[in-house]
Amino acid sequence: MSASHGLVVGLLALLMTGLPAVAGAQTNERIYEDFRFHFVTPGARAAGMGRAFIGLADDATAAASNPAGLVNLLQQEFAIEFIVTRNRHTRFIPSETGETQTFSSTAFTPSFISYVIPLRNGAISFFRHAVQDYQEDFGFAGRLIEELDAFEDGAFGTLNIEAENYGLSAAHVINEWLSVGGSVSVANLNMASEARSGSPVIQDGVIIRSNPRNGSTTIGTDLGWSAVGGVLVKPVPGVVVGATYNSGSTFHLTTRLVGLFLRTRIPGDPTTRENVDRTGEEFEVDYVVPPRYSAGVSWRINNRLTVLGDWSMVRYSRRVNDNFLIVDFSDPDAGLIDSEQSRRCADPCNFYINDAHEVHAGGEYRFSRPGITSAIRAGVFADPDHKLRFRSGGNNLSHPADRILDFRFNTPPRLSVGVTGGWGIAFANRLQLDVAVTHSHDLTELVVSTVIRP
Repeated sequence: MSASHGLVVGLLALLMTGLPAVAGAQTNERIYEDFRFHFVTPGARAAGMGRAFIGLADDATAAASNPAGLVNLLQQEFAIEFIVTRNRHTRFIPSETGETQTFSSTAFTPSFISYVIPLRNGAISFFRHAVQDYQEDFGFAGRLIEELDAFEDGAFGTLNIEAENYGLSAAHVINEWLSVGGSVSVANLNMASEARSGSPVIQDGVIIRSNPRNGSTTIGTDLGWSAVGGVLVKPVPGVVVGATYNSGSTFHLTTRLVGLFLRTRIPGDPTTRENVDRTGEEFEVDYVVPPRYSAGVSWRINNRLTVLGDWSMVRYSRRVNDNFLIVDFSDPDAGLIDSEQSRRCADPCNFYINDAHEVHAGGEYRFSRPGITSAIRAGVFADPDHKLRFRSGGNNLSHPADRILDFRFNTPPRLSVGVTGGWGIAFANRLQLDVAVTHSHDLTELVVSTVIRP
């Protein structure tokens, strides 16, 4: 579950006279440097069709994907979904050639529940949606990078994130061609992360945290809000066009530093080098679930076959906001330069994330006999690169941190393409069971959902 955020990143860099530059990869940045959101449309039916559903939205999962589609439901409907996710997070480790190491984890989530009540000219729904359930445990050793004349520390840590929305949806029929809908949710975040610099000891495949020099801990919970607005248009028989806006959510947390930090504010000036115990120092940070715009179309070619496709623009750039923090460069005299304005600058000037455009497409082929309808589904989706990037240039190259960050953060973008498949069966339009599997470079999911119509 991909997921995305303007959360704390940490960095330590120091310049030692007569010795190679040392870049201590202070571990907050190591946790979040390539953290990826995975926005998954709820429902195994949608998952099997390449996660496309904006232009179809004809079951209870529409409460989260496109609430305007709730008007398609003519009777009460209860839906519940479970997901088993195998995340694979590829991290850059200290090397001269950009070597990577993959860390994986498995999470089981009751990810979606919805109850829909049709009204005369619309519908309402109560729902719970698990936006994110992510776990990771990682560790790797440091080494001298001769090409950069710098030593980069190893790091180890854990990351657990759970984000849920509890909401109410409503939809209204404007006329036979147009319906509108919206959802408002209370968003809840629970997060626990602990990261330390230094090379871990690994015994029997288990990471042993030994003798860390410094690091950070972020443990907390916060409430926010989220809203979704949607429209559904039926211009000609069999064709439906949909569009949505999802506001995303922002959560406010506190991170606490632990240990000794070597600090170099002005390169080449030994008077500014100091060994600082920052244990207990706290910073306010934000966890941002980015907003997104989406549009989709579905075409019911005949009673057996439906094809559909979605497009989304995700505002990942919102993750770098005013509460974005790099520990050792948290003031304008830290030594990094805003290359665009040629001035000393705090963190947001030097780090950014590009917005991304996602594409989803798929189809469903149905088989019917008296009292039973079954379906097979397949699809593809594209999840473009949206990792944290470092803006180098100008006077930055005089700072030892620039060489390390430019080397690690500004790797060529990677497009992750995934495939999906699924199957479903409905009995007398009362009980529906759907199963889907999605697979990409970053994760594999098994999705199971059921719909009950009293």
